[in-house]
Amino acid sequence: MDHKDLIATNILKDLGSYPATPFFESGPAEYVKRTLNRLSIPYVRDSFGNIIGHHQDSRCKTPAIAFVAHMDHPGFEVIETSTHGLIAKASGGVPSAAIAKTIPVLILSPDGNRIPAFTTPHPESAAPDDRRGERLIFVHPRAKIDLPIPSPIVFDLPDFVLEDNLVRMRAVDDLAGCAAILASLDQLVKSKTAVNVYGIFTRAEEIGLYGARLLAEANTLPTETIIVSIESSPVIPGVVQGAGPIIRTGDAAYTFSATAEQILSSACDSLQKSLGEFKSQRQLMSGGVCEATAFAAFGYTVTGLAFPLGNYHNATTHFADLNGAVAAEYIQLPDYLAGVRLITEAASVKPKEPSLLSHKTPQDIRSRLENSSS
Repeated sequence: MDHKDLIATNILKDLGSYPATPFFESGPAEYVKRTLNRLSIPYVRDSFGNIIGHHQDSRCKTPAIAFVAHMDHPGFEVIETSTHGLIAKASGGVPSAAIAKTIPVLILSPDGNRIPAFTTPHPESAAPDDRRGERLIFVHPRAKIDLPIPSPIVFDLPDFVLEDNLVRMRAVDDLAGCAAILASLDQLVKSKTAVNVYGIFTRAEEIGLYGARLLAEANTLPTETIIVSIESSPVIPGVVQGAGPIIRTGDAAYTFSATAEQILSSACDSLQKSLGEFKSQRQLMSGGVCEATAFAAFGYTVTGLAFPLGNYHNATTHFADLNGAVAAEYIQLPDYLAGVRLITEAASVKPKEPSLLSHKTPQDIRSRLENSSS
C-alpha cells in the first residue's frame, strides 16, 4: 500500500469511529471540518448543517464539479420513556429483523459516550394500528442513565475492521463516500492540481435525501456545477465486489446525465493509460435512490459513483426478512481506493465525447442510405 492509499484508508478508519444517525451527524461533521481545516480548504455550513468545502485553483476557469456524500446512517431515535423501557423509532431504513428481534445497540449520549443497551420488539410495530408506520422498539440500557429526548441509537457493531482487503464497518454507507471525497481533496491539495471542486457532506439522507434536497433547492452551488453523488450501494445482478467502483447511470428513481458521466468515463480512460490497468464497472444501480436525484430535481446535471456494498443497511439477507440478522456492512478495500483515484482524476480531466459521436458517418454509407429505399 503506497502513502496515498494509506492516508485514504486511515481517513475511512477515522470516520468509522464517529457513529451517526439522521439529525445526529455531529461526530462525522466535526471530523470533516477538522480535515478541511488541515488542508486549508475553505468551507461553510449552510442553515441546514450541510458542509460545503470549495477548493479552487486560480488557474482553473472551468465550471466546478461537486462530489456529494452523506454523513448519516440508519439507526433509531428515542422518542419517549415507558415502564417497559425507552421507546425508540426507526430513523431511516433499518432492516425488518432489527424491529422484530432482540439486538445489541449503543445509545449515543450528548457527551459522546456510548451506552450499551439491547432492544426488544414493541407490540405496536406488530399490529395494524396508528403507530405501526413508526417501526417502534423498546430499548433497555444496561446502566441507569438520564437521557435527553430525542437521542440517537446505533447498532453495536465494529467501527472499522480491515482483514484480507475486506473492510467491515457499522456504516460503510456513506462514510466511505465521505472518506473518498476527503482523501481525494487531500491528494488534489498536495499535488497542487488546477481544479475547481466542491466537497459536499450532507445530513438526513437516510430519511429522504433532505440535506441534499434543501441544499439544491437553495441553489447554494452554481447551476452549471456538475454533481457527482458518491455512494455505497447494494450489490445487484451485474455488479461484483472487487471489480472496481461503479459508474452509476441512474438509481431507482432517475436516469442520470450522459454529459456528466463522460467526466467519469474520461477519468477511467486516463487512469487506464497511466496505470496500465484500472478496474471499474458501469451499471444502473436500482437498489435505492441517491443524492444525484435530489440535485437533478432542481435542474443540476448529475451522475454518480458507487462502491459495491454487502449487508446493505446492516441486513445479512434481504431488507424485509424478519428472520435475517444484523451485521456490519462491508466493501472491498481495492474498490474504495480505486474510487478515490477516480474522483481525484475526474476533478481535473477533460471530458471526451462518446465514441459514437466522435466519428462522422462515412460518405458511402450516407449516400447508399440517401439513395435507396428500405
